This record gives sequence, C-alpha cells and structure tokens, in this order.
Amino acid sequence: MNIIAICGSPRKGNTEFLVRRFLAQAEELGHKTELALLREKRIERCGGCLTCDESGSCHIIDDVNLIIGRLAANDLIVFASPNYFNNVTGLMKDFFDRLNPLYGQKTLKGKQAIVVFVGDEMKSIEKALQTVTSVTNALEMDVIGDFFLNARDASDLENDAEGVAKIDEFVKNILS
Repeated sequence: MNIIAICGSPRKGNTEFLVRRFLAQAEELGHKTELALLREKRIERCGGCLTCDESGSCHIIDDVNLIIGRLAANDLIVFASPNYFNNVTGLMKDFFDRLNPLYGQKTLKGKQAIVVFVGDEMKSIEKALQTVTSVTNALEMDVIGDFFLNARDASDLENDAEGVAKIDEFVKNILS
C-alpha cells in the first residue's frame, strides 16, 4: 500500500515524531511511505472565489497543487495535527480549505484515511476530530482509524516508551 502523511504541525515536535514513527513502522510492514510537512510548504489561503468549482483546479500556484497530486497517487492518507485551541492547526485548516477542487471531482472518493493527534487532554481532541471528519466526509474518504497521544512539550513523545509502544501497536493493528 502507498501511504502519504500530511503533518500540520508548525514546529518539529511531538506530532512530527508520531507521524515519522507511524511511517517507519508502516515501512517495516512493507508499505511505501512519504511525508509532507506543511510547515515546509508554501500554502496560500483560499480566497473563496469558487472558480475551482468550474475549472476543477485552484488558480493559486503554490505547493498545495503538488500535494494534491500526491494525495491522488496514494492509497492511504494520514492526517496529523497537534491540538491548537481544541482544533487542528491553522496550517492544517488552510490546507483543508485548499482541497475544495477535489470535492467536485471526487478525486479522493473511497481513499482510506487515518487521523492522528497530539494534545494535552482527550476531550479537547473531539473538536479537532470533528473538523477532520467533516473534511473526509465531504471528500467521501473512508476513515479507517484515529489515534491520539497525550503530549505537550516538544520532546515528550521521544521520551515516552509507553507512547512509542502505543504507536507501534496501532500501526500493526491497522496495517497488518
């Protein structure tokens, strides 16, 4: 299976650690993986012009167009974000808004998705999960799993053997 992970964290920290560990474990199981770190991409905000409804593509020229091509080329998409104010990061939300051209085209219909979050309490993840679920439902994707780990400081997960074991177990259970 071909897997792409979209990491919406604006810093190198727990979310990136989690998603890199996820992908490493997936590779050990024989899957091909790639990672898109949104913080390293040029992502303009959607202006709401809706010309993509007619043209099927966004008129803005930036890195989102490249990522969209990669989404279509993979079987499984992992959306990873830290929890910011009970939601995904602004970076991830900007990215989601730019996926509007895929809505009408049904480009991702039937693609599998996994959602992973890092935050400091489970109840605050519910809103973030609703945001991602809203996007995946609109794009007619199949969410096959979600995963949450509790962390706050940038290196919490690297030093959390129990958390790392949970990541490994989740990947094994969902991708084996």
